[in-house]
Amino acid sequence: MTRSSVSPWAVRGLYLFALVLVASPLIDLFSTAWPLRPGDLSWRYGFFGLGAGYLNTPILGLVLGAGIALWQEHTAVLRTLGILSVAVGFVLLLVSGIWPLDFLQIRGLRPPEQQAGIITGGVIQEIKYLGALLVVGLLGLGALGTAKGSGGRRGAPESPGIVSRSR
Repeated sequence: MTRSSVSPWAVRGLYLFALVLVASPLIDLFSTAWPLRPGDLSWRYGFFGLGAGYLNTPILGLVLGAGIALWQEHTAVLRTLGILSVAVGFVLLLVSGIWPLDFLQIRGLRPPEQQAGIITGGVIQEIKYLGALLVVGLLGLGALGTAKGSGGRRGAPESPGIVSRSR
């Protein structure tokens, strides 16, 4: 099966599925944590704790969208997903810095017998955030580099370079 033999409806369906993978968990997270109270330490701790559990599905949606854009050579979509991934990476970088401070404050408010569990949970959530940061950072930079390298030429033949093999 070649790229040109794929139905545009199938490609649209895959893009829609990628969008649902990104949007659905975010809607769940924000509807669970509504109303937003970022100045409240307990709310922020709960929101960021829940957020770490919701990370994988939206990232999977970004990866799927980028994969479709690469496959179909949709450079504008790839560039957009690259910019979105880099922006998400900056947000995750901020959260990765705020989260440890919040969980240390929350730990200090708990009785000594609960503190070990808070530390374990906090470290696990931080690992999730750092892993997600690494994935979206690499995805974003890779997507932007690929989109820039293609120069918007859809279907242009690749240059054989200096050395090419005869067939």
